[in-house]
Amino acid sequence: MEEAIKLYENGEFEEAYQKFYHIAITKKDSEAQLYLGIMYEHGEGVEKSLEKAKYWYKKAYRQKNLDAGFRLQTLEYSTACRC
Repeated sequence: MEEAIKLYENGEFEEAYQKFYHIAITKKDSEAQLYLGIMYEHGEGVEKSLEKAKYWYKKAYRQKNLDAGFRLQTLEYSTACRC
């Protein structure tokens, strides 16, 4: 996980994504899932997708990751229809 975070912080998003994805899938790690959500939300190393960001935030939040819950709530609020 440390290596993936270091790659992310250095702007090596494609490599970081691969590591986070592997950790998120194999270890069901909520922190890796949180990072995947952030990357999709901002289009860092992946095509920007708010739906995929929400997906990863929800997975992390279900494991009690409060940062993911906050980001999910903020994203839901900002994309809600205000018709």
